[in-house]
Amino acid sequence: MKKTLTAVFAALLFIGTSFAQSSTTVAGIAVPTHIKHDYTPYERLILNNVSQFHKNFNNRDFAKNGDLVVENLHVDSNGTEVNGRVAFVNRIGRFVVPFPDVKITDLTTVVDGNTAAIRFVITGTQKGDLPTPEGVIAATNRQIHVDGTEFFTFDKDGKLTDLVTVENLSQLVHQLKSPN
Repeated sequence: MKKTLTAVFAALLFIGTSFAQSSTTVAGIAVPTHIKHDYTPYERLILNNVSQFHKNFNNRDFAKNGDLVVENLHVDSNGTEVNGRVAFVNRIGRFVVPFPDVKITDLTTVVDGNTAAIRFVITGTQKGDLPTPEGVIAATNRQIHVDGTEFFTFDKDGKLTDLVTVENLSQLVHQLKSPN
C-alpha cells in the first residue's frame, strides 16, 4: 500500500511539474497550456456564445450581450444578485465610467456540455470616481490589473441562464489605495 501511494504521489508530482513547464504568457500572466478536445456541435455553440461576452464588453456593445441571455437570467456578481436581461445589460457597463479604457482579456476558456468557465484579467486606468460599499474612491489615474473568473450555464438553445462572477475586488482596492 505504501509503495502504491508513493508511486501515485510521484506520478502526480511529475505530471504537475511537466504541466507547470508548459505555459504561455497572456497579459503578463503565465497560463498553463490548454489541450483542446473535439467539441460537440452544441459545445461549439456554447464556446462561440461565451467567447462573445467579453468581446462585446470591450467593444462597448453591451446590448449585444442581452441577445445572448434568457429574459429571466440569474447573475451572482461578487455576491450581488442581478435578475433579468435588462438589469444584466445595465450592470455590465458600470465599470466604463471610472475606467474608460477598461478591457477584459480572456486567459482560459473551458466548455463542458452546457457549462463554461472563463479565467480573465481586467485592465484599465481609473479616470473617474469609483463607488464601493465602503465609500467612493476618488479618481486616482492608476492602472488596475484584476483577476477574475466566470461560470456560465446555458439552455438548449445556447442562451445564458445563470452566471457567477468572482473578481478579486481586494486586489482592485489595493491597487487604487496603496501608497505606491
